[in-house]
Amino acid sequence: MLIAAFSTRAAQDLPWHLGALDSKASAPSAIGTNKIPPGPHPIVVAVIDSGILASHPSLSGQLLPGYDMLSAPNNLRGGRSADFSPDERDARCGQRLISGAFRTHGTEVASLIASNGIYGAYGVNPSAKILPIRLFGACNMSRMDLLDAIAWAAGLSVTGVPDNPNPAKIINMSIAGGLSVCGSDLQRLINRVIEKKVFVVAAAGNNFHKPLPEPANCDGVISVGALDAENHIEVYSALDPRTVLYAPGGGKHLSSEAYWAVNKLMVATYDLDFLGKETSTALERGVGTSFAAPVVAGFISLWLSYNPNKQPSDLYRELPKFLRQVEPLSKCAECVPKGLTANAGIRQP
Repeated sequence: MLIAAFSTRAAQDLPWHLGALDSKASAPSAIGTNKIPPGPHPIVVAVIDSGILASHPSLSGQLLPGYDMLSAPNNLRGGRSADFSPDERDARCGQRLISGAFRTHGTEVASLIASNGIYGAYGVNPSAKILPIRLFGACNMSRMDLLDAIAWAAGLSVTGVPDNPNPAKIINMSIAGGLSVCGSDLQRLINRVIEKKVFVVAAAGNNFHKPLPEPANCDGVISVGALDAENHIEVYSALDPRTVLYAPGGGKHLSSEAYWAVNKLMVATYDLDFLGKETSTALERGVGTSFAAPVVAGFISLWLSYNPNKQPSDLYRELPKFLRQVEPLSKCAECVPKGLTANAGIRQP
């Protein structure tokens, strides 16, 4: 059980973004979920990403049947299927070689939401169930792939694809870089999804203090920027008054001697051993708004695990009790950045 595992670990062994367990001070930007066990209701969180490596021990028991939404000719496997695994480490799309970071990206994102604690990677809500949806790989995705992935995640019908038997309550998209203004096609779909009481979380983007791109700039999307461990907005994060929340995203090592100075998120991932073989592990290497977004998705799933019938409008109404100040930047005078901190209100109806 997670609680038992937590109780026997030293505070510095717990991922800093969750908060300390004992009398030691927590990292200033920690979300404070460290002592809040999941509620009785498992929540489905869709991870629309590069695919997930289902064999990782940290995700054992956490994954639902998912889908590969990358269509031909961009899919090296020929087209859409139930195989949601990422492209192989050495896969090529023309001259483009998929990076190891792309291959493990979806696995790392999912671990921040629901990892079971093996190797020291703890999800915000280890009772959450991950719905893996692959959207990109060595080749680029199409816009239709994006729209179909979102629709399928929410339980909407997609032509040529079997219906999703486990519609998500939360959709996490650790992707950014679409249009500078939310396209009407994407906005219409987001509206339909929210009407189904589905929460949509998206990374603000690593565009170095520029405005939000798609999908984070769409109305109703919970856009997430990145903080360092000391509660400063990271230099790479998008900076926009419309950013709903900021969460730990990590970055360069901090000058402090505190245990959180590593300033990278602990993620379940794969690495190459000395023989060049890919091996499951957990590493402090998560950096980016891609990793801040699932921290927020995990937080929302933890809240919903006590209150499964809540909807996005309820979150916005109750959000003030979970907010804390984030140090603003003079570059955006109209920005009032807010972070998350858990309290007993998560369990309240």
